[in-house]
Amino acid sequence: MELKSPFYIELIDLNNFGRLVCALERSPLPSFSTNFKGANIFSVQTEFVNGIPLIYYVRSPEQQGESPVTQSSSYQYLAYRCTTSFETVMPVETASNTLYVYSPIINIEKLPSIMEKSSRKSKKLSYTKIKLRDLSSLVKVAAYKTIYDEPPLPIFVFKDKKSQRYSLGTSLNFLDNDNLTYYYYLDIDYEPGRFLKYSSQKLERPVFTNNIEEHGYIYLKVIRLMNEHPLVITDD
Repeated sequence: MELKSPFYIELIDLNNFGRLVCALERSPLPSFSTNFKGANIFSVQTEFVNGIPLIYYVRSPEQQGESPVTQSSSYQYLAYRCTTSFETVMPVETASNTLYVYSPIINIEKLPSIMEKSSRKSKKLSYTKIKLRDLSSLVKVAAYKTIYDEPPLPIFVFKDKKSQRYSLGTSLNFLDNDNLTYYYYLDIDYEPGRFLKYSSQKLERPVFTNNIEEHGYIYLKVIRLMNEHPLVITDD
């Protein structure tokens, strides 16, 4: 398959990136540390659409104006912990604290030149969008893999510039064909929490929560983008 320029999609902060690669996963996804447009970033590739890689990224703590304990070149893992009251994400040198889960950091010296630039959004390069009626429908789409003991799909959220509403959605390809990927979504009027709590055994509607320690529920992670999703909002 011919390599194409990826879509680089920025997340709003390091917590959202840590949630994406670590939370609710059997094994945390690897994080790639590299340089993109003059900034040090952590990134992860999630899927292909029309042969184009989708890479979600966040600027490393130095780029965000924070004060990391170590220099980025010495980071070996991204540590993640979520409890009832807080969520912690930080680059560390060792995976020694059993209270955390760890995404291994792969330090890349140089990318292929075609991957050093991002594809531009357009009508020709976009998801096939399907608008849903309610949050329960979105949750069932994102959680269907849990039937097979696989982790649920992440739900991505961004603020639509035109409507000023929050758009939530997840991409799904039933045919394992990257030329036809559906994006199931709906819009809400309020800012969502970090996770969605859902039960197929109780007469309860899905609710947003920051606590994933209550038993008897399926949890889905909600990932906030910095800007509109380039494959969802396309140029007219």
